[in-house]
Amino acid sequence: MTNDKQLRVYTKENQHTLQRLIRAIALSEGQFALILVRCNYGRLREQMLENIRSNTKEMNIREIVLNPSTTFLHSTIISELSLDNPAVLTDTLPSAVMVFGIESTTDLENLLTGINQARDIYAATFPFPVVLWLQDEVASLLSKLAPDFKSWAATTIKFEMAKADLIALISQEEESLFEKVLEAGAETFLSNAFLDLDPKSQHRHEIESARNDLLRLYGVKLTPGLEASLEFVLGRDKYANDQINGALANYQRSLALWQQEARRVAEWESNSSLPLSCPQPMPPSSLLKQAIVLFHLGLCYHRMADLYQNTSSYCEHALSWFKQCLELLEEVQREDLVAKFILPACEMLQRLQAWDELKELAQKSLHLHKTYGTPAQVAQNYGFLANVAASESNWVLAHELANTALSISEEVTQVSLRDALRRRRQESWYLLLLARTQRHLGECEEAINNLEWARVVCELQHQPLLYLEILEELRSLYFFECHNYTEAFKLKQEKIKIEHQYGFRAFIGASQLQPQRPRINPVLEPHKIPFIPEEIAQEISASGRQQDVNRLIERIARADYKLTVIYGPSGVGKSSILKAGLVPALKGKVIGERIPIPIVLSVYTDWITILSSSINQALAYTGISVKIDSTPTIILERIRLASERNYTIVIILDQFEEFFFVSNPPTQRIEFYK
Repeated sequence: MTNDKQLRVYTKENQHTLQRLIRAIALSEGQFALILVRCNYGRLREQMLENIRSNTKEMNIREIVLNPSTTFLHSTIISELSLDNPAVLTDTLPSAVMVFGIESTTDLENLLTGINQARDIYAATFPFPVVLWLQDEVASLLSKLAPDFKSWAATTIKFEMAKADLIALISQEEESLFEKVLEAGAETFLSNAFLDLDPKSQHRHEIESARNDLLRLYGVKLTPGLEASLEFVLGRDKYANDQINGALANYQRSLALWQQEARRVAEWESNSSLPLSCPQPMPPSSLLKQAIVLFHLGLCYHRMADLYQNTSSYCEHALSWFKQCLELLEEVQREDLVAKFILPACEMLQRLQAWDELKELAQKSLHLHKTYGTPAQVAQNYGFLANVAASESNWVLAHELANTALSISEEVTQVSLRDALRRRRQESWYLLLLARTQRHLGECEEAINNLEWARVVCELQHQPLLYLEILEELRSLYFFECHNYTEAFKLKQEKIKIEHQYGFRAFIGASQLQPQRPRINPVLEPHKIPFIPEEIAQEISASGRQQDVNRLIERIARADYKLTVIYGPSGVGKSSILKAGLVPALKGKVIGERIPIPIVLSVYTDWITILSSSINQALAYTGISVKIDSTPTIILERIRLASERNYTIVIILDQFEEFFFVSNPPTQRIEFYK
């Protein structure tokens, strides 16, 4: 169906509703009114907007699209329309404002609660109608969380799609999704949103809404194939949010439905009298789709092996699903796809230490990747074979293979950001393999150098287990080979701290607490979030110190408390309350209409450079430009600019007494006080 035909269908089905909306806007011009428009589909919304624009050219209708980080609707509208500027004249006010993107905000519940609390401000501030475009889910949530605000709405309008268009939407979305998953391969799990051609479309919501609308409006149920695709989409969303058990249930239903569809097609083909020259269905076929679902089932158990201690059982389940995926791909004679999806099976064999089977599969994988793969994939195969050689104590061969893997990886230059991050993770593994072989070959100094570099390359938040392996290997070298017991002890302390931080160790002992960090799924695409997600350390709540954290936040929220001093004897837990309690608590909170950004300063030898670097790092995700120069004037300028954009910089001076112990000239101390 072409876009022109879609436009005619949409316009015909919704013409009366469209006229109601335009009439409601015209009748409310010059006074506040709330108009709710319910529309579940991005394409339909765009077509309706084109009609509104063409039919209201004499009216000044402003369109505002909310950012995902939006927390307050009222202040956002004021800012977008520059109503806080005294120079704005009354006669330049818009005829109406249409607001889009509420469903995309990251903190939707707080946004809607804030709308309800500020109900009366809207009528007092906006002498024009406000039109909110909502999906059904958001409209229901608005009724629940903002009932007082919703009572302003005299008009609620719903745009619907025709039956043929709903079926076409589901078919197009599911075919597009499977093709992109096949194209992406196994190296990185690309979320539904990332794979979406239309950035305004939401795969899960639109397909699910289309399924519900088909049944509600037209009494039509989806075919098993389309129902299987919907279950697959739902499972991918849950997997991306670490809801692994839910994802498993969706994938299992999807697989069962695809197998049912495959049996139906096979029966139809066996009973069909069509000539053999009849055109066959376009790929990906149902067998390819089954293979993709099987692979995603393996990913779920792969993730569970990362999260839980019973790794052997989960690794065996993951390996079983990965093998079934590869068998189906070989059945349809797609060696190119086997090459794309074979490496996770090799990884599971490595974890299970099934060396003979790994050797066979890695050699097969190497052969495939030399034809269909990339240098990075070829390097991974050499890494697996190096581990096999090490398991056989063939250290010379293992050294040669690990060196080959590292050399191939380093030769790759022109890559995307995502590929560069993945290559760094692989390089840290190759460096660890190489260092182990060097240790057994008596090259301890070279081994230490490679391990120290592996610590720099390895991304702790994505690969905590690998990072811990590197630390343990390095500690063992320092202790047994170099007899450097001081360095070995420091590495042991760091290892214990990281194990506690990522939940591998229950109790850290008498040490400074750190915020808890989740074990980020290493196969997901890079998260575009301001901070690595952190949680308040469990010891803070268990020890009763949560109340202290709450009191600190309460003080920070008050305008009359600009400075807070925390004091007490050494070792009482001041730094732990700050770093493991206050900082993660502030990162997930909104104070008034402002988003707090905590900055911790613990070193005072070169406080200007360190403070400037910390502020730049925090502001890098806010859209505020970063300046490399480090001067008190520039630091103050960055803080003021953040304040003007509804951020609150909270500077935390930990171990502050050390400022007076380092040799800071009086002029620098005065700068610090200012």
